[in-house]
Amino acid sequence: TLIKLNLTYNHIGDAGAQSFADALRANRTLNELHLRGNEIGDAGAQYFADILRENKTLNELNLHHNEIGAAGAQYLADVLRENKVFIIIC
Repeated sequence: TLIKLNLTYNHIGDAGAQSFADALRANRTLNELHLRGNEIGDAGAQYFADILRENKTLNELNLHHNEIGAAGAQYLADVLRENKVFIIIC
């Protein structure tokens, strides 16, 4: 069972972020997802924020060193009111 996935510096971008977010809909085992340095922007942050409202299995999401601006940070901050996932974005 996969509980931790580290895909740092893989140029995933917003399109890849959307694919990962969609995959997390059915996730029941993955606890940590590390996507550091993957060129993920505000749209990608919004995809993750949307899915984290539903997914209660993921405990840690590392989005450090991406291209997330103020809007993306706000999407993620808003989801923290509903889900206690640890999100790294700085």
